[in-house]
Amino acid sequence: MKGKTTWGLLVAALIAATVASAAWYRVRVQLREAHMDELAPIVALLKEDQELLQALQADSVLEKDVGILASYLARIRTDGVPKHADAKQRLDRLAENNSAIVALIEVYSPHAKTAAFTFEAETFRRYAIAWRDRWNSVMELFMAGGNYPVAEVPFPKEFVGAVQTEMDAAKNAI
Repeated sequence: MKGKTTWGLLVAALIAATVASAAWYRVRVQLREAHMDELAPIVALLKEDQELLQALQADSVLEKDVGILASYLARIRTDGVPKHADAKQRLDRLAENNSAIVALIEVYSPHAKTAAFTFEAETFRRYAIAWRDRWNSVMELFMAGGNYPVAEVPFPKEFVGAVQTEMDAAKNAI
């Protein structure tokens, strides 16, 4: 009788271990999917940022060989703010997207799988803050008659690739 009890306990422990490992696996898959859900909006916002930047650079009202913000400032001085409302909307959207990307980076960073993502995310964060500060100073410069320094804040192009690499790593992580 004692052998049957031991056998029964062993089977029960084996079943419990199997159920626990299946539950653990399910939780890990759900966490992986949640992390992918955090990266997907970053990808979408980066794509929109690239489209906005291309539209602003291609816009015939913007001067060539100067940065987007310096060109916008020169144009509103020449033609007035209302005439360039479409460019202002694009620039506002770019600033909003950058802020959203930074917020998503903050949420995702503790779960980052690659060093490249961590490094490039910090680079993007610094870019977004500097760009926002420059954008927020447009009207002050306009009113004061000042100009932007020559150096434009460059978009961190490597971040796009780092996000894709991170997505690939997150897909394969269990």
